[in-house]
Amino acid sequence: MTLRMMTAILGLAAAALAGPPVICERIEIGNAKSLPWRNVNGWDGTEKSYDVAKLTADTVALLEPSMPLSVRMETLRRAAIYAAKHEMIAEQLSARLLARVADGVAAGKQDPLAWFDAGYYAEALRQVTFVYRYDMLSAEERQQWKLRGDKLGLDGRPWVEKAIRLGGRGMEVALVKMEGYRETDLKQRKQVAVK
Repeated sequence: MTLRMMTAILGLAAAALAGPPVICERIEIGNAKSLPWRNVNGWDGTEKSYDVAKLTADTVALLEPSMPLSVRMETLRRAAIYAAKHEMIAEQLSARLLARVADGVAAGKQDPLAWFDAGYYAEALRQVTFVYRYDMLSAEERQQWKLRGDKLGLDGRPWVEKAIRLGGRGMEVALVKMEGYRETDLKQRKQVAVK
């Protein structure tokens, strides 16, 4: 076995133990404005009192051009975790973020941030399904979890790559987070689609 193969295997094993990186690796944002969140050990700090019906409007309102990339990524991570129990809201926010891309294309002004937001959120939704599929929830939480990975969703990586090609700065860090679990999951999804 070559050193390169061993490094790859160890990297995959470490990623498997840590959980899906876009979801399980919180990004420290200090007091920056984002979606409501409790300070907890672990990946799920959702506020039980938060009105998830406001998720789409709140998320889009927060994603101002001046928002730092790390805060964008954490906000979109939180949005995906909130949306995991509400499939229609997950789809609503996806549609809104995709519409921002389409509006820019139609106006001849492609915004790297719009491409990034749509892509990173799509990837967060993809990775939030691992939480269900890899049994990271209690029995009660499993019943409430709606995003289970049984449907094909968008692949966010090409959208983030497009944002980078459009001049988005510092976005490569998102691609690194996306690589964890990627190959195994995409292979499994293709097998589900064939059945």
